[in-house]
Amino acid sequence: MSLVLVTAPTTEPVTVDEVRTHLRLDSAVGEPAPTVPTVALASPAAAGNVDNGAHRYRVTFVTADGETDGGTISDIVTVADKSVNGQVAVSAIPLGGSAVTSRKLYRTIAAGASYLLLATISDNTTTTYTDNTADASLGAAAPTTNTTEDPILNALITATRQHAEFFLRRALITQTWDLKLPAFPEGSAHIRVPLPPLSSVTSITYTDSAGDSQTWAASKYQTDIPTGPQAQHGRIMPAYGEVYPSTRSDTYNAVTVRFVAGYGAASAVPGLIKRGMLTLLGHLYEHRETVLAVQGMTVLTVPQSYEWLLWPYRALDERVAV
Repeated sequence: MSLVLVTAPTTEPVTVDEVRTHLRLDSAVGEPAPTVPTVALASPAAAGNVDNGAHRYRVTFVTADGETDGGTISDIVTVADKSVNGQVAVSAIPLGGSAVTSRKLYRTIAAGASYLLLATISDNTTTTYTDNTADASLGAAAPTTNTTEDPILNALITATRQHAEFFLRRALITQTWDLKLPAFPEGSAHIRVPLPPLSSVTSITYTDSAGDSQTWAASKYQTDIPTGPQAQHGRIMPAYGEVYPSTRSDTYNAVTVRFVAGYGAASAVPGLIKRGMLTLLGHLYEHRETVLAVQGMTVLTVPQSYEWLLWPYRALDERVAV
C-alpha cells in the first residue's frame, strides 16, 4: 500500500500573525516598502495621455505572500499640455529582495491625493517605465498596509504542519490523497482509509482482470466516516449484496482509492494541535540546527511539551486491511 498526495492544503492551521504573537515578534513584515522612484517629463517631448496637472508616483513590492504598502512618494511632475508632452518617464524604479516577484506602479490623478494602479512590472529587474496612461484608466488604490510575510515563518509553518501530520497520522487541513492497494480485500473485509478525519471518498478505480481501468460505482460500496476531533480511520466495504471486483494479479497498485481528508478550515483544527505546532515552531525558529538537552545521563529531545500536546489526537496504527 502507498499514499500519493493529489491536492495539498491551500491554507495552514496557524497564521503568520498567530506565530508572531507566539514568538513575541513585532509587526514588521518580511519585505520593506520600496524607496522613491525618479520621475520626469519624457524626453524628447511627445504627445500623450497623461492628463494635464500635477502627478506623484510610488511603488509597491509583490511577493508570493502579498504586497507591501506604497513606498516613498516621488517628486511632483507636472504636465502642462499633454498634446505637447503628455508622457512621463519613470526611472530608478526600486528593486526588492529575493522574495519579490513583481512590482506595481501607482500614480495620482491630476492634483489628486490617492495613488491608483498604473502598471504591474512582472519582474524584479526592470528599472524604467514610460507612463502614457490617462487618469480615467488608472486602477485600484495602493494598499495602505503591508501584507507580505516573512518567508522563514511561512516555511516553518508548513514544515511544522507536515511534521505534526506525520506524528499524528492525520490530515489537518483539507487535502486529497490517493490510496494505492495491490488488490481489493478478500471476502467482506473493509479497506481502512488512513489520515483521519476522513471527509469523503471521491472515487475507487481498479484494473480489472482484462487489464482495463474501471471505476467501482459508489452505489456498490459503503463508507464509514467517523466524526469528532479524535475520529479514527474511515472504512470502506461492499454494500449489502455486493462483492469486491476482481483485479488483475500481475499489476502494481491495481486499486486506487481517492479520498478527501482533514478537519477542513484552520478554525476546525483542535486547539491542542495548534498549540503543539506553535511550541515546535518556536523551538525551530530559535534553534536553526539540531539541539539536544542532556539531563543527567539521559539525552532528551527539545521541546518535550510538543508531543505531550499532540498525543491525545494521535490516530491508531494506519495499516490497511487487504
